Amino acid sequence: MKKKEISAFTTWLGADGIVRTVVKPGAEITIKEAIENTELVRSVSRDSIRPLLVDTRNIRSISKEARDHFAMKGRKGGVNSIAMLTSSSVSKIIGNFFLGLNKPTVPTRLFLQENEAVKWLKSHL
Repeated sequence: MKKKEISAFTTWLGADGIVRTVVKPGAEITIKEAIENTELVRSVSRDSIRPLLVDTRNIRSISKEARDHFAMKGRKGGVNSIAMLTSSSVSKIIGNFFLGLNKPTVPTRLFLQENEAVKWLKSHL
């Protein structure tokens, strides 16, 4: 599928059935960008519930409101699992801390390697 770009993300549906979204370099994610990307993920998913791979390695910052939105509390996100790529072991530790606080409503894990993330997501197809 063709990649679709919005202000802070590039998103597409892979041939393997996994939705992929990449944070653009230096992006500062607020609730506006979070909602915009959620709508795009639903669109490229073709209204199916699918696994989601999020590449956060280039992110500059994310607001608390955006983190809460992505935790999908009180809303349907259109995904059944989320794998997040991080850039270092330190960011993975920090990310796991925030996941513990936000407790997403779908299985969510952080990874340093894309192939490991994809393998885990394929178990949710």
